[in-house]
Amino acid sequence: MPPNDNESKANAAQGPIHGKAIIAHGLMLLNLLFPLVLYAVLTVFWWQHRRSSDTLLFVAVNQAWIAATVSSLAFVAANALIWLLATYKSTFALITFEVYFIVVVPVFLIPGLLGLVKSNSNSMYLYPWLGRRILARQAKQD
Repeated sequence: MPPNDNESKANAAQGPIHGKAIIAHGLMLLNLLFPLVLYAVLTVFWWQHRRSSDTLLFVAVNQAWIAATVSSLAFVAANALIWLLATYKSTFALITFEVYFIVVVPVFLIPGLLGLVKSNSNSMYLYPWLGRRILARQAKQD
């Protein structure tokens, strides 16, 4: 059955929001792969859309930026520990980065992937440890 005109207009209206939510989750996932490289881009994107009236975009952008901030801080902390306590040639550095990539990255990777998939289907995914707080914050703003 072909879609009617109202459904087509609704899908066209959601297109830009839908794409921006996908971009937010994608940048957060790329920040996990290349820590701090795309964090500045995500921060600019977050700054532009942090007060969006659309719930999907508001939640996606804020969740992605907060998750990228926390994961970037964990990466900086791992580097600071290595720099202060050892050198990058040491076994301590190897173990520190293994712990980072085995423990920290999956904690952010799995919700980021689920958020990306849900945004792709024009649905909202709430990160388990963050999403409800962001929704409550948006409710206060409205």
